[in-house]
Amino acid sequence: METSNLIVYVPPVLFNLVAGCFFLLWHLKLSDTWYWGAGFAQTALGFVISTFSIQPTFDAFASGLIFMGAAYCYGSGLLSHFKLARQNTQRLTFVALYTLALIYVVFVEKSLIYQLFLTDMGFAFLLGWAILRVRREAVSGIDKALVATSCIVVLDSVSRATYFTFFTGSSNEFADFADSTYNLAVHLTTITVCMFFPFSAVAAVGQTALERYRRAAETDELTGLLNRRGLRYALARNYGTTRQGSLITFDIDHFKRINDGYGHGFGDEVIRGLGQDLLQVVGSHGFTARYGGEEFVAYLPGVGVTEARNLAQSLRSAFAERAWVAFNVTEQFTVSGGVASLMAEDTRVEAAFERADRALYAAKAAGRNRVFVDGGDAQTLPCLAVGDSQGERQEA
Repeated sequence: METSNLIVYVPPVLFNLVAGCFFLLWHLKLSDTWYWGAGFAQTALGFVISTFSIQPTFDAFASGLIFMGAAYCYGSGLLSHFKLARQNTQRLTFVALYTLALIYVVFVEKSLIYQLFLTDMGFAFLLGWAILRVRREAVSGIDKALVATSCIVVLDSVSRATYFTFFTGSSNEFADFADSTYNLAVHLTTITVCMFFPFSAVAAVGQTALERYRRAAETDELTGLLNRRGLRYALARNYGTTRQGSLITFDIDHFKRINDGYGHGFGDEVIRGLGQDLLQVVGSHGFTARYGGEEFVAYLPGVGVTEARNLAQSLRSAFAERAWVAFNVTEQFTVSGGVASLMAEDTRVEAAFERADRALYAAKAAGRNRVFVDGGDAQTLPCLAVGDSQGERQEA
């Protein structure tokens, strides 16, 4: 293949552009790893060295190491993307063994065919190792596309190595590589089927960044629970499909006194403690949110009012028993709660919020440190008080 042919410029240019894109994403903290950028940059350099010869033996050895480095970085990128351990020791051990084999075939055997076979199969093995580990982690369509295109790259390497090693009479001289049919095949498959790989990687990393920022926008920084916006989105996603369930509102009793007496720093610890208890008690039953200040909300789709009352009571008891001696505070604090059932006739979820708030205010008025269940009557508001000394039905 004549090096003047424009096709030889396409892979290094494209991969350099993709590498630059990934390094920019990493610099802007939109990507949490530099491995993708390093992998595509090495691929671009490998194409340059293997096609635009410096010295044939050097080209064969250097390009082999560079492409193996690219495979290592691609694998690291995949494992990092899916939040899996990178197994650096095992993979670097394989790279070291590959390097010893590469030294032998380049400097002892002086065989182009062996060098190409070793590099292609080593590349496929190292990337395939990562694919096998992440294949069950892909859930979204973009992540599945990333895994699928990674498999295409592996299949391309294996099929090319097999075909040109066992089914053609290719030259075995390093000096003949640049104009070989193998080199042409590498360029053609790279700019066609294999080009889906870098773009799916960009899309997957971009999707992850957007999801991370969405979660940050919907999460309360102090407690890790949903914030007001996050709860509204959770309600929007679920309330239209099922109007069965319960809503609980909580409010820390005498929180202003806590802030004034112990300082805002300790007040934040009290808020964080209630958030931890709420998350532990509610668990998978529903969604938990810090709705503002010292007010918290639990949205429990499909959970009846009796179970919701029991969960609210469990939280009230757990928080009342929480010790604060780690902060040199011996006093214990309490929380009040209001429970309301979602009703089929509710045209908007705010109606359930209003009922839960009425029950909460009734609990506050009745002495705090208790849970009231709304009875649905705006005039008399009969509520079940849980947590007072009698535990009997009361009129708020």
